[in-house]
Amino acid sequence: MVDEDLKLETKCYDANEYGYLYGLNKKIPDEEFKKVKPYMRDFRRKDFVDGIVKVTGRPEGYRCLEKDVAKVEKILGIENTLEKRQNKIKEAFKDPIKKANLKDKAYEWLNTLYKNGGTRPKQNLSRLAIHSTKIYDPEDSFKNGAEKGEGVLFIYTPHGMWYIINNCGENSDLSLNNVETDKGGAIGYRLMYEDTLDRLIRIYTEENEYSGEKLY
Repeated sequence: MVDEDLKLETKCYDANEYGYLYGLNKKIPDEEFKKVKPYMRDFRRKDFVDGIVKVTGRPEGYRCLEKDVAKVEKILGIENTLEKRQNKIKEAFKDPIKKANLKDKAYEWLNTLYKNGGTRPKQNLSRLAIHSTKIYDPEDSFKNGAEKGEGVLFIYTPHGMWYIINNCGENSDLSLNNVETDKGGAIGYRLMYEDTLDRLIRIYTEENEYSGEKLY
């Protein structure tokens, strides 16, 4: 019997060597797990180049590389495959209207998730950048808007995924800022790594990595 809910999801992102590592979204019977164990590895902190200082998410536990995802899915009869999920996004991106709608929805979800569930610890942008595994800058908004105190960034760090909203323009309320920047401050929300959150960020930003002036 096919378990319609079973899927492989991203568990972490390693900036140094492995890229995305995948794990099952729930526990399966031991006899089933034995079938896919040859394609999984029980990762530990020591298995990463710099420990986990360049890893965002939950690296420890049984994980598989992206190249082995399809093999594991086939053995377990997983129907909600990674390829299907990725193709759905690729197809939507081919149509300008569907693409705009998908990005709008992703943005709405991100705002809701971060503003309703995120924490707002005090932080420094340069410190986040130094410890980042990657930084997305949707449509170069931060690169082009930083001088005017505008733009947003999504920063992946070992301690979570940050949504940074530059907030130091002429009419900005600086009292809202919890992230120090060279220009005067930003609003920052932090959430722990999660597969859906990562996917929403990648859709909204189109995986456009920050390419502006050094942040530290």
